[in-house]
Amino acid sequence: MAEKEKNMALSHIREAIGKNALKPPLTLFSGGFSAEAPFFPEDILVWKSSSEQTVTDVSIHQRMILKIVLSGDVVTIVDGLRIPMKASDMILFFPYQFHSTRLLCPRSEYSFLAITFTERARNYSPLLPLKNHLLTPDTDDAQKIACIIRTYLRKESSVPEKGVLALMELLLAQRRKILQAEQEGRLSHYVPRETADRISDYFRNNFNKPISLKSVAAEFGMSEETIRRIFHRSYGEITPGKLISRLRMQFAVEMLEHTEEPISRIAEKCGYSDPFVFSRAFKRQTGSSPQKHRKQYLASSEEAEKSFSN
Repeated sequence: MAEKEKNMALSHIREAIGKNALKPPLTLFSGGFSAEAPFFPEDILVWKSSSEQTVTDVSIHQRMILKIVLSGDVVTIVDGLRIPMKASDMILFFPYQFHSTRLLCPRSEYSFLAITFTERARNYSPLLPLKNHLLTPDTDDAQKIACIIRTYLRKESSVPEKGVLALMELLLAQRRKILQAEQEGRLSHYVPRETADRISDYFRNNFNKPISLKSVAAEFGMSEETIRRIFHRSYGEITPGKLISRLRMQFAVEMLEHTEEPISRIAEKCGYSDPFVFSRAFKRQTGSSPQKHRKQYLASSEEAEKSFSN
């Protein structure tokens, strides 16, 4: 049986070559092809929303999140942009983006699927064409999503590589659609780049510096009250100070989990001059100290790797 399979594989290779002249290249550094947008997703998690979840609060994550609406009508607010979504619509959240949801239906009618992941080199630039765009899956995309779910649930004979490949193909297919729509001039943006969006970018670029509501107002030539109103309209009850704090904590979590930097250095990179103040703030928001969080993450990662390999 093994010999028969080898012969079949060889025949497929020969058929692909056909009568094409595959001559050795003059140089091994030209004339080849590269990946469309090289990135490698890992640590893929899949989960479904529950009716108990608060959906109106502002969220910030250090991971990529592909959100797929399963039922209900909502408006997703990301960096101040309002994007209406209905069942089967998707959106991709990037690390440290501010996003929240406004329900247009009863809470019991709303549900979504989340596929979250990181990238091996933390390089998300190949996916930037998807940022802040409504994405719509077709039948092929739906099959890829089903493959990711089966892999995560370890159904049938699924292996991790299948789920990783399916996620890569799904995102690249959506990327091609967006780029093609842009080339054909068919892509309509929901709103122009608003002040809330620009302020969000400013926070993401400067959260590790001693910024305040006063300094942000001065940067944008506005009053502090105007900044507050913009945030209230875009993010509800969340304040600029709380958003800065969340950004700092999410960045701290990323460094604790994926670097070996000492706590004092992480505190400094998050904008804290005193590591003890940083540790108190971290524990207040997460419920554990930075050192304990790192130990728990490493232990859970080792346990997950053991269980997946068994």
